[in-house]
Amino acid sequence: MIRTENVNRVVRQAAAGRWALRGARRQGLRDGARGLPHVPRPGPLPLAAGSAVSSYVTEQRATAGRAVEQLRSRLLHREWRLVTEIRYQAVQVVTHYDARGLTAPAALARFGQRVGEWRTKAEVCRYRAGAVTEQFNQRIACYWDAVRHHHRDVPDPAPAYLAHWAPAPVELDATWLRPDGWLTLTDGTSVSATGRALELLDGHGRTTPRGGR
Repeated sequence: MIRTENVNRVVRQAAAGRWALRGARRQGLRDGARGLPHVPRPGPLPLAAGSAVSSYVTEQRATAGRAVEQLRSRLLHREWRLVTEIRYQAVQVVTHYDARGLTAPAALARFGQRVGEWRTKAEVCRYRAGAVTEQFNQRIACYWDAVRHHHRDVPDPAPAYLAHWAPAPVELDATWLRPDGWLTLTDGTSVSATGRALELLDGHGRTTPRGGR
Protein backbone atom coordinates (compact mmCIF):
# COMPACT_ATOMS: atom_id res chain seq x y z
CA MET A 1 0.00 0.00 0.00
CA ILE A 2 1.30 3.47 -0.91
CA ARG A 3 1.15 5.67 2.16
CA THR A 4 0.00 9.29 1.96
CA GLU A 5 3.28 10.64 3.31
CA ASN A 6 5.18 8.85 0.52
CA VAL A 7 2.92 10.40 -2.12
CA ASN A 8 3.33 13.84 -0.59
CA ARG A 9 7.10 13.49 -0.60
CA VAL A 10 7.08 12.57 -4.28
CA VAL A 11 4.89 15.59 -5.05
CA ARG A 12 7.25 17.91 -3.14
CA GLN A 13 10.26 16.53 -4.99
CA ALA A 14 8.52 16.95 -8.34
CA ALA A 15 7.71 20.63 -7.78
CA ALA A 16 10.13 23.33 -8.83
CA GLY A 17 11.94 24.90 -5.91
CA ARG A 18 10.18 27.68 -4.01
CA TRP A 19 13.02 30.13 -4.55
CA ALA A 20 13.21 29.29 -8.24
CA LEU A 21 9.49 30.01 -8.64
CA ARG A 22 9.80 33.26 -6.72
CA GLY A 23 12.66 34.30 -8.96
CA ALA A 24 10.63 33.39 -12.04
CA ARG A 25 7.69 35.49 -10.86
CA ARG A 26 9.90 38.48 -10.05
CA GLN A 27 11.47 38.31 -13.49
CA GLY A 28 8.02 38.06 -15.03
CA LEU A 29 6.90 41.17 -13.15
CA ARG A 30 9.97 43.11 -14.31
CA ASP A 31 9.67 42.01 -17.93
CA GLY A 32 5.94 42.72 -18.05
CA ALA A 33 6.44 46.20 -16.60
CA ARG A 34 9.05 46.91 -19.29
CA GLY A 35 6.78 45.64 -22.06
CA LEU A 36 8.79 42.49 -22.71
CA PRO A 37 8.46 40.45 -24.74
CA HIS A 38 7.01 42.84 -27.30
CA VAL A 39 3.35 42.17 -28.06
CA PRO A 40 2.82 41.09 -31.67
CA ARG A 41 0.41 43.01 -33.85
CA PRO A 42 -2.94 41.46 -34.81
CA GLY A 43 -2.79 39.59 -38.10
CA PRO A 44 -5.01 37.57 -40.40
CA LEU A 45 -3.85 34.31 -38.82
CA PRO A 46 -3.92 33.40 -35.11
CA LEU A 47 -0.61 33.42 -33.30
CA ALA A 48 1.13 30.08 -33.23
CA ALA A 49 1.51 28.40 -29.88
CA GLY A 50 5.03 28.88 -28.54
CA SER A 51 5.56 32.18 -30.34
CA ALA A 52 6.57 34.19 -27.25
CA VAL A 53 10.31 34.48 -26.65
CA SER A 54 12.23 36.39 -24.01
CA SER A 55 15.73 36.32 -22.56
CA TYR A 56 14.47 34.54 -19.45
CA VAL A 57 12.72 31.82 -21.47
CA THR A 58 15.78 31.35 -23.70
CA GLU A 59 18.00 31.04 -20.63
CA GLN A 60 15.71 28.48 -18.99
CA ARG A 61 15.50 26.40 -22.16
CA ALA A 62 19.29 26.43 -22.52
CA THR A 63 19.78 25.44 -18.88
CA ALA A 64 17.28 22.61 -19.24
CA GLY A 65 19.10 21.42 -22.35
CA ARG A 66 22.40 21.33 -20.50
CA ALA A 67 20.84 19.50 -17.57
CA VAL A 68 19.36 16.70 -19.65
CA GLU A 69 22.57 16.34 -21.67
CA GLN A 70 24.44 15.94 -18.40
CA LEU A 71 22.05 13.13 -17.49
CA ARG A 72 22.76 11.44 -20.81
CA SER A 73 26.51 11.91 -20.37
CA ARG A 74 26.41 10.48 -16.86
CA LEU A 75 24.48 7.45 -18.06
CA LEU A 76 27.05 6.73 -20.78
CA HIS A 77 29.91 7.26 -18.35
CA ARG A 78 28.35 5.13 -15.61
CA GLU A 79 27.46 2.30 -18.00
CA TRP A 80 30.63 2.35 -20.10
CA ARG A 81 31.34 -1.32 -19.37
CA LEU A 82 27.86 -2.30 -20.54
CA VAL A 83 28.19 -0.15 -23.67
CA THR A 84 31.62 -1.62 -24.43
CA GLU A 85 30.32 -5.18 -24.01
CA ILE A 86 27.33 -4.48 -26.26
CA ARG A 87 29.64 -3.18 -28.98
CA TYR A 88 31.94 -6.17 -28.60
CA GLN A 89 29.09 -8.66 -28.77
CA ALA A 90 27.65 -6.80 -31.75
CA VAL A 91 30.82 -7.52 -33.70
CA GLN A 92 30.50 -11.22 -32.86
CA VAL A 93 26.88 -11.29 -34.03
CA VAL A 94 27.60 -9.48 -37.29
CA THR A 95 30.60 -11.72 -37.97
CA HIS A 96 28.39 -14.82 -37.66
CA TYR A 97 25.42 -13.55 -39.63
CA ASP A 98 26.96 -11.35 -42.29
CA ALA A 99 30.60 -12.36 -42.72
CA ARG A 100 30.08 -16.13 -42.35
CA GLY A 101 26.44 -16.40 -43.35
CA LEU A 102 25.65 -18.50 -40.28
CA THR A 103 22.91 -18.28 -37.69
CA ALA A 104 23.99 -17.85 -34.08
CA PRO A 105 20.93 -17.84 -31.80
CA ALA A 106 23.01 -18.08 -28.63
CA ALA A 107 25.19 -15.11 -29.54
CA LEU A 108 22.15 -13.11 -30.57
CA ALA A 109 20.41 -13.99 -27.29
CA ARG A 110 23.41 -12.85 -25.23
CA PHE A 111 23.53 -9.64 -27.22
CA GLY A 112 19.80 -9.17 -26.74
CA GLN A 113 20.07 -9.61 -22.99
CA ARG A 114 22.67 -6.88 -22.71
CA VAL A 115 20.73 -4.60 -25.03
CA GLY A 116 17.66 -5.17 -22.86
CA GLU A 117 19.63 -4.03 -19.80
CA TRP A 118 20.73 -0.93 -21.68
CA ARG A 119 17.22 -0.08 -22.83
CA THR A 120 15.86 -0.38 -19.29
CA LYS A 121 18.54 1.90 -17.86
CA ALA A 122 18.09 4.39 -20.71
CA GLU A 123 14.34 4.43 -20.09
CA VAL A 124 14.89 5.28 -16.43
CA CYS A 125 17.23 8.07 -17.49
CA ARG A 126 14.62 9.35 -19.95
CA TYR A 127 12.01 9.58 -17.20
CA ARG A 128 14.47 11.54 -15.06
CA ALA A 129 15.20 13.86 -17.97
CA GLY A 130 11.48 14.32 -18.49
CA ALA A 131 11.09 15.30 -14.84
CA VAL A 132 13.87 17.87 -15.27
CA THR A 133 12.17 19.45 -18.28
CA GLU A 134 8.86 19.64 -16.42
CA GLN A 135 10.49 21.49 -13.54
CA PHE A 136 11.80 24.05 -16.00
CA ASN A 137 8.34 24.24 -17.55
CA GLN A 138 6.95 25.06 -14.10
CA ARG A 139 9.39 27.95 -13.85
CA ILE A 140 8.50 29.23 -17.30
CA ALA A 141 4.76 28.91 -16.57
CA CYS A 142 5.16 30.89 -13.33
CA TYR A 143 7.18 33.53 -15.16
CA TRP A 144 4.68 33.78 -18.00
CA ASP A 145 1.71 34.07 -15.67
CA ALA A 146 3.37 37.13 -14.13
CA VAL A 147 4.19 38.57 -17.56
CA ARG A 148 0.64 38.22 -18.86
CA HIS A 149 -0.98 39.76 -15.80
CA HIS A 150 1.43 42.70 -15.53
CA HIS A 151 2.40 43.41 -19.13
CA ARG A 152 2.03 47.11 -19.79
CA ASP A 153 0.84 46.51 -23.37
CA VAL A 154 -1.67 43.71 -22.71
CA PRO A 155 -5.13 44.92 -21.64
CA ASP A 156 -7.33 42.99 -19.23
CA PRO A 157 -9.02 41.00 -20.60
CA ALA A 158 -6.44 40.21 -23.27
CA PRO A 159 -7.58 40.33 -26.92
CA ALA A 160 -8.57 37.04 -28.49
CA TYR A 161 -5.63 36.95 -30.89
CA LEU A 162 -3.27 36.64 -27.90
CA ALA A 163 -5.00 33.51 -26.61
CA HIS A 164 -2.10 31.26 -27.62
CA TRP A 165 0.70 33.79 -27.13
CA ALA A 166 3.02 31.92 -24.80
CA PRO A 167 6.49 30.33 -24.73
CA ALA A 168 6.94 26.89 -26.22
CA PRO A 169 7.31 24.17 -23.57
CA VAL A 170 10.67 22.56 -22.98
CA GLU A 171 10.67 19.08 -24.51
CA LEU A 172 13.17 16.27 -24.87
CA ASP A 173 14.57 15.90 -28.34
CA ALA A 174 13.64 12.87 -30.42
CA THR A 175 16.90 11.03 -29.68
CA TRP A 176 15.61 10.27 -26.18
CA LEU A 177 13.01 7.99 -27.77
CA ARG A 178 15.76 6.07 -29.60
CA PRO A 179 18.53 5.49 -27.04
CA ASP A 180 19.89 2.58 -29.09
CA GLY A 181 21.29 5.30 -31.34
CA TRP A 182 23.63 6.33 -28.52
CA LEU A 183 25.32 2.93 -28.84
CA THR A 184 26.09 3.09 -32.54
CA LEU A 185 29.19 4.46 -34.18
CA THR A 186 28.99 5.40 -37.85
CA ASP A 187 31.43 6.86 -40.33
CA GLY A 188 28.67 8.79 -42.10
CA THR A 189 28.40 6.32 -44.98
CA SER A 190 27.71 2.91 -43.44
CA VAL A 191 25.88 1.35 -40.54
CA SER A 192 28.10 0.42 -37.60
CA ALA A 193 28.43 -3.16 -36.39
CA THR A 194 26.27 -2.25 -33.39
CA GLY A 195 23.59 -0.78 -35.64
CA ARG A 196 23.61 -3.87 -37.84
CA ALA A 197 23.44 -6.20 -34.83
CA LEU A 198 20.46 -4.25 -33.54
CA GLU A 199 18.77 -4.72 -36.92
CA LEU A 200 19.33 -8.47 -36.63
CA LEU A 201 18.09 -8.51 -33.04
CA ASP A 202 14.91 -6.63 -33.83
CA GLY A 203 14.41 -8.84 -36.90
CA HIS A 204 15.02 -11.97 -34.79
CA GLY A 205 18.09 -12.93 -36.76
CA ARG A 206 16.70 -12.64 -40.29
CA THR A 207 19.70 -12.15 -42.57
CA THR A 208 18.39 -9.46 -44.90
CA PRO A 209 20.79 -7.36 -46.98
CA ARG A 210 21.95 -4.12 -45.38
CA GLY A 211 20.11 -2.00 -47.91
CA GLY A 212 16.93 -4.09 -47.69
CA ARG A 213 14.78 -5.18 -50.61
